[in-house]
Amino acid sequence: MLSKIGIIILLFEVGLESSVKEMRRVGLSSLLVATVGVVVPFVLGYLVSELFVKEVAGEIIAISPHFNIHKIHLFIVAILCATSVGITARVFQDMGKIQMLEARIVLGAAVIDDVLGLIILAAVAGIVSSAESGASLSLSGIFRLTIIAVAFLVGALVVGSLAIPKLMKVAARFRTRGLMLTTALVICFGLSALAGLAGLESVVGAFAAGLVLEEIHFKDFASDLTIKRLIEPISIVFVPVFFVLMGMRVQLESFIVPSIIGISVGLIVAAVIGKQVCGLVVKEKNADRLTVGIGMIPRGEVGLIFASVGRCLGVIDHEIFPPSS
Repeated sequence: MLSKIGIIILLFEVGLESSVKEMRRVGLSSLLVATVGVVVPFVLGYLVSELFVKEVAGEIIAISPHFNIHKIHLFIVAILCATSVGITARVFQDMGKIQMLEARIVLGAAVIDDVLGLIILAAVAGIVSSAESGASLSLSGIFRLTIIAVAFLVGALVVGSLAIPKLMKVAARFRTRGLMLTTALVICFGLSALAGLAGLESVVGAFAAGLVLEEIHFKDFASDLTIKRLIEPISIVFVPVFFVLMGMRVQLESFIVPSIIGISVGLIVAAVIGKQVCGLVVKEKNADRLTVGIGMIPRGEVGLIFASVGRCLGVIDHEIFPPSS
């Protein structure tokens, strides 16, 4: 349970790194970079997974005797789609290059990348859950899941952008100590719960909550601290629990198995090449395409969350989890 809270807080923080306004002005290059950064790693990763993963784990067969191995391939390659906004932003910030053209393209693309990745996660998780329960999921069912994911994200962003400022003004009138943080957490866990009710992963709602909350919404609160600073102590407590649990699930002895080493190297190569291709579609002529490609490579918290969801669903076993995470 503590780990699940940590995942929600972590994605909430990732969402806080960006905003709806930033997503609107990322431009065509960021959209193209993000799209290619999802499609190419997905295709390459599927080929790698198909090459090394030849059978369905016994624990999955015990749940669903007719489970299709292609669903395992889908979940493994879905993990390759996400780019870490937090890591990418921190590197550019520490280098003092956050305002350079390439940085703006990469950060904008990373945000769109995560949104696309979360939509893919929602769709793939739905496919796997249906397969494990014995239900059949047609192409129309996959399309419906995708539409639900997109509709939820768009709806949360639109409604949130309209309702959040009014909600914050009402909350600020109470002048109660800690209400600024409490209100933010209510929105975070509220949208996470709504995502669950919509049949999506709760992290999708947490990410959407982070996107709609901006510092300007907290200007009426009597506090000198930003929401990012206020959420930091909670993050320090809960998020490491998630990473500890992920580490506990990794069995180091599995790395001595040749097939595991092979899929690990294969997924790394597919991920690096897939993101490097992104730089080729940048529209600005004066942009350094190599920098854009390298900037899209980092994987971090979102990829780990994808892997953990697959582990919880049982579609990724103890042998596949280390290389995929």
